[in-house]
Amino acid sequence: MAQSNASGNIYGQVDSPAGATIVVHNKETGQKRSISPEANGRYQFTALPVGTYKVELVRDGKVVNTSEVQVNIGQGTDASFTATSIAKVQITGTRSRIDVSNTNSGATFSARELAKLPVTPTVASIIQLAPNTTRGDSRYGDSNAPSFGGSAASENAFYINGFPITNVLFQVGSSELPFGSIAQAQVLTGGFGAEFGRSTGGVVNISTKRGTNTWEVGGSMSWEPDSLRSTPKNIYYAKTGAPENAATDGKLYTYLAGDKIERKIGSLYVGGPLIKDTLFMYANVERTRRNIETVRVNADSAAASTTGWQENRERIGRALVKVDWNINDDHRLEATYIDDKPESDRKYYAFNYKDTPVNGLAPLAHGTTVNGGAHYESYGPTPIAARVGAEIKILNYTGNLSENVTLTAMLGSSRTDHVYTPLNYNPNVLQVTAPASAQVPGFNYVNSQQNTTGNILTPGANDKQEVKALNLQWKAGDHTIRVGMDKNDISSKAGTSRAGGGTWQYGKATDPNIAIGPGIRAPASNGGLGTQGYYVQRVKVSGVSTPSVEQAAQYIEDAWQVSKNILIKAGLRNEQFTNFNGDNQAYVSQRHQLAPRLGATWDMNGDNSMKVFGNLGRYHLQMPTNVAVRAAGASLFTREYFTYSGTEAGSAAPTGLVPLSGVTSTNNEFGQSKDPRTVAAQDMKALYQDELIAGFERAHSPDLNYGAKFTYRKLRSTIDDTCDQRPFDAWAARNGVDSSHYSFPCALFNPGRDNTFMIDFAGDGRLTKVHLTAAEMGFPKVKRTYTALDLFAEHPLRNGWYGKVNYTLSRNAGNTEGQTRSDSGQADVATTAVFDHPELSLYADGLLPNDRKHQLKAYGFYQVTPEINVGANFLLASGRPKNCIGNLPPSFDPATNPAVQYNSSFFFCDGKPAPRGSRGRMPTDNRLDMNFVYSPSYVKGLSLKVDVFNILNRQIAQNMTEEYNTDSATTVNALYGNVLSYTAPRTIKLTAEYNYRF
Repeated sequence: MAQSNASGNIYGQVDSPAGATIVVHNKETGQKRSISPEANGRYQFTALPVGTYKVELVRDGKVVNTSEVQVNIGQGTDASFTATSIAKVQITGTRSRIDVSNTNSGATFSARELAKLPVTPTVASIIQLAPNTTRGDSRYGDSNAPSFGGSAASENAFYINGFPITNVLFQVGSSELPFGSIAQAQVLTGGFGAEFGRSTGGVVNISTKRGTNTWEVGGSMSWEPDSLRSTPKNIYYAKTGAPENAATDGKLYTYLAGDKIERKIGSLYVGGPLIKDTLFMYANVERTRRNIETVRVNADSAAASTTGWQENRERIGRALVKVDWNINDDHRLEATYIDDKPESDRKYYAFNYKDTPVNGLAPLAHGTTVNGGAHYESYGPTPIAARVGAEIKILNYTGNLSENVTLTAMLGSSRTDHVYTPLNYNPNVLQVTAPASAQVPGFNYVNSQQNTTGNILTPGANDKQEVKALNLQWKAGDHTIRVGMDKNDISSKAGTSRAGGGTWQYGKATDPNIAIGPGIRAPASNGGLGTQGYYVQRVKVSGVSTPSVEQAAQYIEDAWQVSKNILIKAGLRNEQFTNFNGDNQAYVSQRHQLAPRLGATWDMNGDNSMKVFGNLGRYHLQMPTNVAVRAAGASLFTREYFTYSGTEAGSAAPTGLVPLSGVTSTNNEFGQSKDPRTVAAQDMKALYQDELIAGFERAHSPDLNYGAKFTYRKLRSTIDDTCDQRPFDAWAARNGVDSSHYSFPCALFNPGRDNTFMIDFAGDGRLTKVHLTAAEMGFPKVKRTYTALDLFAEHPLRNGWYGKVNYTLSRNAGNTEGQTRSDSGQADVATTAVFDHPELSLYADGLLPNDRKHQLKAYGFYQVTPEINVGANFLLASGRPKNCIGNLPPSFDPATNPAVQYNSSFFFCDGKPAPRGSRGRMPTDNRLDMNFVYSPSYVKGLSLKVDVFNILNRQIAQNMTEEYNTDSATTVNALYGNVLSYTAPRTIKLTAEYNYRF
């Protein structure tokens, strides 16, 4: 992470450099910089804001040649003044688009290009334009958190103006900004230099718009009416053919044909000079409203009859304010403020899934009485799938200390507040559960004062991030040396608590004279109703925690111009990750994680028309704060037992309580944090990956660029949790240690490697060091290999049109997806069930969920006339691999094998091995989006646009239920093979936009 990633470079070659000066002039802000070429004629301007520049060759105080170039984010632009380059410009009228100063891989999109392409106004839609990217599992949210190069959805990094905006709680997705504020978006899919870290997937690098010397105002209004949206497909039970599923096979499972969805987006902006050439401002506000009416449960849910239908009113308020101060031509300050606040209000109604009327509701109809609901902010019914915003503040400094030395620095912070408030929720009234057999005749057991059940988000939940970064670049002859450091301090308040503070759980003992459990007296000992066996428990459950993470890194990189045409970049990055529990105790500390990077580029023809490049690097990934909530956080699960003499009329709370016990906890969960020494193996290695990239790019003619690239990625290490006690019992038996009172709770470790744990066998706080080899733990080495061949052809913007085609042939295989598990939609980062027991790894080696063998992406636009533009975006991709995940065969004895309790979680079906990815693929995904833009000449600045997404209405199945069995039974799951989601139906968006320049 480095602030310089928010800017770009201009470089070039000059014939006869003696006495020459190169001057760059930002045409929009008036900023100027000058530099003298080196003796060999080369020059380079670094840390330039993105935009259009005039480059001048000056001799004896006179401009003898000029060129106009576009500076792109994170890239270099050639502006050479040689006989060859000048002739080329005179002949073609344009510069080559090939950047021979970079070895990374990806794509960059400008605001102008995005405005002409039919893309939804989200960062996720931009990502999908780039090669080596695919949509993630639909259970990860509306944006389908993307996979880059076969990685998991949590392994990506997102930046705005150099500041990290990745969701720090889960690492899945990011906050966003008003879409119209994006000046350029760079999507890096590999080959990052040493300045980038904390990603084994991809990097999204966004530069925002800024004020210029021209005042501009404008706005837009978009509308996606439900009346122009095609009917979505319903989801049906699969046809399993199993006798036990005869009643459901092929029947309706999720009713979606009655959905109503309408979205409106309004945006206003203003930008211009507060002081010409010196102080600029840009501000943009965007408001999105989306009204959704749809079912919220499936046909097999008992809740359908009361809360099966929902009305969802979503509001997303986004704002950006940017102020740029050119202190002088060599020093610049940039201040950015971003606010992203997603909110949702939901109301729930009854819904009838039956074929006949029920309680006055016709089949597939919903009620009109509100039976529940909730208010959400940066949260959702499924936390991992929620839209998560943030309030972000960034201050960037760029200083050109001399012609050869540039300093950049950044200070920034972000805060996200998570809110979940159920409708009519009473935080002071405990829930009530009372089986009919436990009810005293004539007593009230209906709690009319608490309508919320289960657990809810802890009040005041939030995430905070403080970021500092410093980078120095020094040009020394043929070497450009960059050094930098950064520090991220992250903290969260997270977790859930039992709604209302707990539950009154009524019960009745079969024999009132027998103790209910250890330390709990017999109900009859208290007399009264206890003599009949009646009692009540007060259950309190809370998983609230305040974890934090410290992330730091230092790097050094040397870009060595070995010869006129060959550039080598060699770098080394050192990272440190420390995760703390809620008591500020470190439970994982990873130091000195060295990541070497080596890249090279060869300008074969010496004129930037053909580049051969390669890159070799290692990349590390941290764990988010949410890991501590599950693995190392404070846990409260207590019970108190009483007899009672009555119940309250409204709350059904017991009265006349007489204790049968003190506060008890089966697993010693009294709200204290777990001992940090026991929740993770000692000296774990972070998740890291090695990557090799080699390719070429060729500017064949003014009308054609093409190229090819080979990518190889191999996962070397990962972190997950294991819950298998057997290796510890075996170690204790070998070493004469009594483990009869020990229960292993789960711990983080490196699967497939030797691990050392600290174990409290006696439960007295005295820890024993237990070293287990990989063989003793029984897990295979982790495997995830991504191999890809990319081909592209591009028609640069010329003669009124632009187009690009990418084809990717790839294979993504192994025994782990990474930090998440899309097989079951599990996004418990670094704490999935994949390595809980060795049996879960049997036959798990195969094609992974993010494998797409073939992908064809094509997009472009054509200026039909000065007033009419047509754009298109096409995707054709192989479907996701299918699995059959069932129970272990009968040969695995439940009495001796604890893994059996995981039920339908193994790569076995009907008692036989079912290797990963061996059941074929989901259907081939294909989608065509198009748009039409009319900009009438008689109203300058006005544009009328129609976007049609999925114009052919190809609603393709994306994923399916892969669990083959129901619980521990051998019966076939009625849902096995049923579709979980389809691509969205055809949607039409109407937009009116007006821009005015003073």
